[in-house]
Amino acid sequence: METKELRLKLIKDFGKFIDDDSKLEILESVFDAIKHDEKESIVPDSHYNKVAEEREKYLSGEIEANTWEEAEQRLNAKYGF
Repeated sequence: METKELRLKLIKDFGKFIDDDSKLEILESVFDAIKHDEKESIVPDSHYNKVAEEREKYLSGEIEANTWEEAEQRLNAKYGF
C-alpha cells in the first residue's frame, strides 16, 4: 500500500476510534509509547559511531566483508549448524 493510500485509510480508521473513548485511551497509550521509544534509545551513540566508522572503512575498501552465505558456511563447518 502506498503512503498516500495508507494515510487515507488511517484517517478513515481513526474516525472510528473517535466515537469510542476506550479506544481513544488505548490509541493515546500507543502514541505515548512510540514517543517514549523515540526519545530514549538503549543503544549508546558510541555504538552508532562505531558502525559508521566500520561502514566507511568498508566503503573505502580498507576492510572486506563476507556475504551471509559465506559466513553461514564457515559457521556450519566450524559448529555443524
